Amino acid sequence: MLEGIRILDLGHVYYGPYATMIMASMGADVIKIEPPWGEMARFYPPLVNGESSPFMFLNRNKRSMVLNLKDEEAKRIFFQLLAKSDVVVENFKRGTMEKLGLGYEEMKKVKPDIIYAALSGFGLDGPYRDRPSFAPIAEAMSGWMRLTGDIIDPQGPPIRPAEYHGDLDPALWAVIAILSAIQHRDRTGEGQVLDVAQLDCMVSHLGVPISNYLATGKLAWEIWRDRPTSAILFGIFKASDGYVYIAAEGGQTDRLRKVVGRDLEGQEELAVWTSGETVKNIVDMLVSADVPVAPVYQLDAVVTDPHIRERNMIVEIDHPRAGKLRQPNFPLKFSTAPTLSKPAPMLGQHNEEILKDLLGYRAEEVAALNLKLINVSR
Repeated sequence: MLEGIRILDLGHVYYGPYATMIMASMGADVIKIEPPWGEMARFYPPLVNGESSPFMFLNRNKRSMVLNLKDEEAKRIFFQLLAKSDVVVENFKRGTMEKLGLGYEEMKKVKPDIIYAALSGFGLDGPYRDRPSFAPIAEAMSGWMRLTGDIIDPQGPPIRPAEYHGDLDPALWAVIAILSAIQHRDRTGEGQVLDVAQLDCMVSHLGVPISNYLATGKLAWEIWRDRPTSAILFGIFKASDGYVYIAAEGGQTDRLRKVVGRDLEGQEELAVWTSGETVKNIVDMLVSADVPVAPVYQLDAVVTDPHIRERNMIVEIDHPRAGKLRQPNFPLKFSTAPTLSKPAPMLGQHNEEILKDLLGYRAEEVAALNLKLINVSR
């Protein structure tokens, strides 16, 4: 889908790499530029034959090139790559690119229509723009942690949501912004800066509870508390051998009552019924009655579920050092174009290929380049 688009990926950890992995899976040529020691996620556990499992997921379908961007020779190569690229993605601390002499104004001199995606915690302006950030920082300040804790106990502590939504969700917005900017450039010839802040995106994802608060003055848990309990039955319920999630409202609650065989005034009565049934029985009965229900899976059950397997959501990838790996597949299905499932690159794996095939360096020129910039022990 994105064949012909080239992206220079200066991202690290989760935020930037997840965004570029999505586009690489759709066919963009993503060149991951790393320092000679490798970006920090290469060291994240668990390690498989010395290779980081998180890194191998977040960097599939990319090419790796080593450049020490503090060195003038490396900067020259970077600008040569820039001239043949469409997009630059980075999620450094604000000001890092300018300190390196690689800011947007310098990029425009080489590639006037370049699209520069600046991914950060707080954005390019505002009083917090210089603060460092990680995913939980945005989750905390946007209200996500408090709202997650409120589900259990509004008087209790906040709870960090599972996984790093403060990285992964803004990465999706970054992809949307980049694809929109490419379409705009193709129509107008204009490049631009994309300012994608974690906090902005996480606030946007809480659009419903924030809008409700601004309209009523009530917090999310107060609105939920004041809803009539007989017309809506949503929640986690304990079965005799595990947990299920039931989500019934409107006519679905009538069908649920027929299955249960009694009046349900609220969650408590439903919990009594589920406690005497197995997860399988509950799911089978409610699916037959067209009531939304799901088993609450641990990861071992997720990867063996027949629907997930039939949808090809677990794919096997052969990594040159880690060997055969099973990972979640790219989730989108296109009827006219395949997505890619290539392993994450070894550090500096494509140095010579990129220098020769893309930039036109001769073999002797590659050999003459400073070893600290290019050569990486395999």
